[in-house]
Amino acid sequence: MEVALERLPNSVAKVSVTIDMADVSAAMDAAFRTVASRYNIAGFRRGKVPRPIFERMVGRDVLLKEAAQKLVEKRYVEALKEAAVEPVAEPRINIVTLEDGSPFEFAIEVESKPEITLGDYTDLLAEPLIERDVTDEDIEAELGSLARDQAQIVPADEEPVSLGNHITVKLRGYLEDDESDEPFVDDESFAIEVGSGTVVEGLEPQLIGLNVGQSQTIRLTYPESHPDVSLAGKDVRFEIEVLENRRSEVPPVDDDLAKGLGLESLQELRERVANTVKNRIESQARDERLAEILGKLKERVAMELPETLVTDTMQNQLQELQNRLARMGASLDEYLESRQMQLPELQAELRPQAEERVKDQLLLEAVAKQETMTVTDDEVVASIRPLAEMYKQPLANIIKLFRDRGEFNALRENILLSKASEYLAGVKPDAADPS
Repeated sequence: MEVALERLPNSVAKVSVTIDMADVSAAMDAAFRTVASRYNIAGFRRGKVPRPIFERMVGRDVLLKEAAQKLVEKRYVEALKEAAVEPVAEPRINIVTLEDGSPFEFAIEVESKPEITLGDYTDLLAEPLIERDVTDEDIEAELGSLARDQAQIVPADEEPVSLGNHITVKLRGYLEDDESDEPFVDDESFAIEVGSGTVVEGLEPQLIGLNVGQSQTIRLTYPESHPDVSLAGKDVRFEIEVLENRRSEVPPVDDDLAKGLGLESLQELRERVANTVKNRIESQARDERLAEILGKLKERVAMELPETLVTDTMQNQLQELQNRLARMGASLDEYLESRQMQLPELQAELRPQAEERVKDQLLLEAVAKQETMTVTDDEVVASIRPLAEMYKQPLANIIKLFRDRGEFNALRENILLSKASEYLAGVKPDAADPS
């Protein structure tokens, strides 16, 4: 088999394949054994007709076409591998030459990952990864955050409304230019966390200092960028009465807080927090360094992005958005309506980020290839083991499930990308890592 590669526009690879006559002849022999049983020929049991008689009665073209189909099926993957082409979409097969007594020629045209030449990029890795030390301020801030997470909401009706309070108000809103003076919002028990920014800008600061039972008229203008076009840029008046005032009571950072989190003492909590902060700082430093190096590689390396990869990535982004919306009890349609936009507009908005994600992936794959990184079966299995332990299932069963679903090799690819990411970010490889 001879293979020739030609790169066409739009990330399409054309792989021309030539099968020599000996292989075609062998394929026709196999085709005869398959095809003969499909025909009833007078004087012979089905499948028992001699080949010369079959060819005279039915024709060699039937065998040639069957042989060509089987050769394409058999040699397709082999040809792409030899040409170093990684397809990302369904191929188009074109028969170039199919003549009795001649080599069989066919061409595969398929959208594929581009060839990427990184060149020497060691200068980008010259600077060591710098991770700042954990400070006492970092630990205290984290402890404060943990304490706030454990805060109790308690009544504060005798106090004025303060930043951070949770209040309930009777709320009516009016458009200043509406002669009917009908409220566009009328809520007998509207909840607000003062300072959260969940209501129109300018409303919450004017609530600070009010007392329960006190009424207030608040005037403001909705921003021009407000998603509700009926309110954007409009002057409004809110009539508000504070019905309830509650505040967060944050517990002190002490042994009791630690015990409430399942630990023995404040000292143990400090040690855990210090480790958490340390891991966060390290992760942030690696992410920043990786983003910087990938950014510089993008400036150096030209690549044509396969449209299929970009489209698939955009679809993944949409699914991520839908999942986030679902957790908030909303739908994609509601989100689009609130932003006064159609799905194609949202897809256009997501496209630049999708293209960056695809570039990052392709560059990481190129780094892994250039640095001859590999992922063994044992490494993939090690990544699956925690899942088996979590669901209390035999490891062999989970591995089989991954293989049956075609996810085993996908996981291998993810691990390979992680290795390339860590390499660029300056993470020292484990001494036990075979790659």
